[in-house]
Amino acid sequence: MRLLPPLVLLCVFVVACSQQIESGEINPTLTHSFEPLTIDSGEEVSGVCQSWTLDNDDTLYVAKIRQRNEGAWHHSNWFFVPEDTYPGPDGTWDCDERDFHDVSAALAGGAFFAQSTQTVEELQTFQEGAVLEIPPRYKIVGGVHLVNATATALDTALSFDIETIPEQSVRVRLRPIAFTNTALDIEPQAESRFGMTCDLEVSSDYNIYYVLAHYHEWGNYFRLSFVDDDGGERTIFELRNSIGDPLGITLDPPINSRDASKLRVECGYINDTDEPLTYGLSGNEMCVFLAYSHADLKIGATSGTNTAMGPNESGVYMNETACGAVLAVPVP
Repeated sequence: MRLLPPLVLLCVFVVACSQQIESGEINPTLTHSFEPLTIDSGEEVSGVCQSWTLDNDDTLYVAKIRQRNEGAWHHSNWFFVPEDTYPGPDGTWDCDERDFHDVSAALAGGAFFAQSTQTVEELQTFQEGAVLEIPPRYKIVGGVHLVNATATALDTALSFDIETIPEQSVRVRLRPIAFTNTALDIEPQAESRFGMTCDLEVSSDYNIYYVLAHYHEWGNYFRLSFVDDDGGERTIFELRNSIGDPLGITLDPPINSRDASKLRVECGYINDTDEPLTYGLSGNEMCVFLAYSHADLKIGATSGTNTAMGPNESGVYMNETACGAVLAVPVP
């Protein structure tokens, strides 16, 4: 990839929110450092996975996760899955050899942590009593992406500190929601926005507790909103930023859907190159978010066909992407 989310972050919410930019306090119950990866100057590493078997005989109720790394970690997505998933020794391995994919990992277990682009430390924390529930005999597995922009080779490792709470303190069990818009065709030498609205067919009220936005170095805008039956939009959060800072947002208080069955995501970009940008890793862009709700569903959505609407009155090239596949998997 090139460089994903964050630097100076301006978070504009319709309701109050707290942003997890500082490292914050954490009393770790579990800690783990993965083996260092060696990356040459100017090298990019992708298609690499790492795993850590928890050896937990009891359910873990995870309230906070702190990630730290020693540089060049462009982005990484982490999941908790049964320990017999992706069989083989822990450590570092080729993702393709064990048929690892983000979607299959999320369905096998759940989303554990998503690293904001190029952050060396960040904290994913939930409201009091809200947790990720990790069943017994699970492991943590992640697909990692590194880019070494320095003049020298690096040996760099990533580590996690995890704070758990006792079951009697649990109030809410969180489930993931993730959208990906791959239908990007971003105008050169221009500002563009891409919107996508998906009907989740979830009729009951649910709260969204945490959101992480994800795009690359040309990204300058993100908005997530509920869409009511009459077409009205209610912003969950809206931000403008450049790369370098964490983009994980703890919504305090959580935001209720009020029976809205649709979610809309909008990503904006300033493409200062002479070529169009499309969805991809190095030299291209992304429009992705991860959220956690207390609906008893794991929810994912991908894009369909994009329609270019042309520039608006401000000269911003507007695009509307049809929602493609929507997957909503009940969680017992």
